[in-house]
Amino acid sequence: MDSLFTLQYTCLLVFAMIMLQLIVSRLYLTSTTLQYEKSRLLLIATAIVLITHYALQIKFKLRANDNNVGTVFNMLFYPIASYFLACSIIQIQSSRKTTQRYVIIGLLACLAIVGVFGTGWFVTGSMALGYFRHIMFGIFAISMIYFIVSPTIILRRTTHRINDETGGDISPYDRYVSSSYRMLCMLALSIIFAITWRPALFVVGPLILLAIFLFVSSFVALGFNMASVKDVLDEDDANNTATDNISQDIINDDPTTVSAQQAEQISEILAQWVADGGFRDTSANISKLAQQTRISRIRLSQYFDQQLGSTFRVWLSGIRFAEAQRLIQVHPEYNNDTISVYCGFSSRSQLYKIFNDNTGMSPREWREMQSKSTTI
Repeated sequence: MDSLFTLQYTCLLVFAMIMLQLIVSRLYLTSTTLQYEKSRLLLIATAIVLITHYALQIKFKLRANDNNVGTVFNMLFYPIASYFLACSIIQIQSSRKTTQRYVIIGLLACLAIVGVFGTGWFVTGSMALGYFRHIMFGIFAISMIYFIVSPTIILRRTTHRINDETGGDISPYDRYVSSSYRMLCMLALSIIFAITWRPALFVVGPLILLAIFLFVSSFVALGFNMASVKDVLDEDDANNTATDNISQDIINDDPTTVSAQQAEQISEILAQWVADGGFRDTSANISKLAQQTRISRIRLSQYFDQQLGSTFRVWLSGIRFAEAQRLIQVHPEYNNDTISVYCGFSSRSQLYKIFNDNTGMSPREWREMQSKSTTI
């Protein structure tokens, strides 16, 4: 009993700290998006549900007094918490239509679990629910799998678009948020069976706490990088081809390809965008480029793929790298922070990374090599 109390009390404290972290993080965000704010509130709601769950478990000693009652109580709260957590991912990753569909299905699943719980308690007069507990477990297992698998599929689908269509350094998003959430998902699947066997909770519980802490920390960090991905994550905008700056007198029978004439026009428009310094915007992405040049996003993607054999991200990195090289040669007095700002890099570390990828040297080493070449 002492070990169980310690585990439950630790869970309560951890989720209370996570809730506080999510609340306080808002004070440090200078700019955010509506999608991110909704997701942050959903994560706070997740923490509140779990804090309430563990507070009731401790106060009434539900799991300690009756393992079946403790299992039923877990099946009542965990799906609701998982639902809010999954909604926070889908809200920030998907279009409004996809989010609404998921919200409705998830809400019906949670209501079904609550309905079985209420019916079983009324019929049997016990929170152990009798045979209703098995019905509740079936709905609980299916719901948990749905809440876990759906966001994972969406993550996999959107990661490719984020990598290809943003110009900033989104490695914290891609590497930490996605991987920590997938780790959390794998552990959450194990909780489906762990709740029925108390010893398993002492193994799975601490691991889930660690995974949730890593995920929330990555989520908070994501808030400082949302400017570069917010338009890219809008699936509705991805299909918007209402405006197109390409001359309408150029006939192209195949809408999936870019003709030579269209490619020439796009090249000229992009060259002007570069000349105007559009690449210096650290939050530049393909959606912003489409709005600024009035070339549809789909057309731009086709151009980068078919004409350049590249992606927006690689193309923009090349432009910024060339500008960084030019500035280092023309203004050797500029430090790396100044170079980063002038070229549109989101951080000095991104400048270091692109130099290392292209030259195998740091900006300082490349600068020194250029100085020696000039002297000779």
